[in-house]
Amino acid sequence: MNVYQALFYETSRILIGPVFSRILHLKSEGSENVPAEGGALIVSNHRNPVLDPFSVALSVPNRQINFVALDVAFVFPVVKQLFGAWGAFPLAVFGGKKSQEGLEHAIELLKEGELVGIFPEGVHTLARPHAVSKIMTFRTGFARIALTARVPIIPAAVIAYGERNLPKIPPSLVKPFFDHPDFQQGLQWIYYKRVHVRIGKPIDISGFYGEEITKKLIDQLAGKVRRIVTKLYNGEDLDRFLTGEKPFDIVTDRV
Repeated sequence: MNVYQALFYETSRILIGPVFSRILHLKSEGSENVPAEGGALIVSNHRNPVLDPFSVALSVPNRQINFVALDVAFVFPVVKQLFGAWGAFPLAVFGGKKSQEGLEHAIELLKEGELVGIFPEGVHTLARPHAVSKIMTFRTGFARIALTARVPIIPAAVIAYGERNLPKIPPSLVKPFFDHPDFQQGLQWIYYKRVHVRIGKPIDISGFYGEEITKKLIDQLAGKVRRIVTKLYNGEDLDRFLTGEKPFDIVTDRV
């Protein structure tokens, strides 16, 4: 994040943050779990493309977060400028060369000691916001990012209350951007009446550094992190994953 992005980020947080927090009755816990310096990857669940990153950003008052954003958002002129000014950068969620570029940029930022925020559920929760599981399968690229950059993973849960449907975007408007089976019925966004954010203890993944970064390792790490985020969401095992009163080793311990 350059100096102009940092200035815009802080200005928007100061000016808009109090209004946003009041409207959504935002509550948060665990902000002290974010280290004062050094690279770390914040991994959170995802329900709304605007409310989620803003809620997490306001819950980390002492540091700025470079959020990974859906590449489609950067197609629209005004949105592109706003996201870019806020330090967000695009990631092509359906793979390919552009996806690799986004992953490499995230790794570079982390190695430079910055915070990066990512939502591994991607756009799929936006296609099925009323699925039985509130936290869907994580795409595993974030695990490769953390292992390559050699930084801790900070799990976070955005817990929404009083969800309400926004007007549904018809398939004809969605297909040019999301030509995927999940979006054949259109796009149903939701908003919240209240939000509670839990930020967990940093997960030390250094125990994996000596291993080859294989698909098996990535899947194992991604699966464990998803279960930890789910625990934070449900308010379970907080003594392990929020307060750290009980020790936890992601290499050897079960979640």
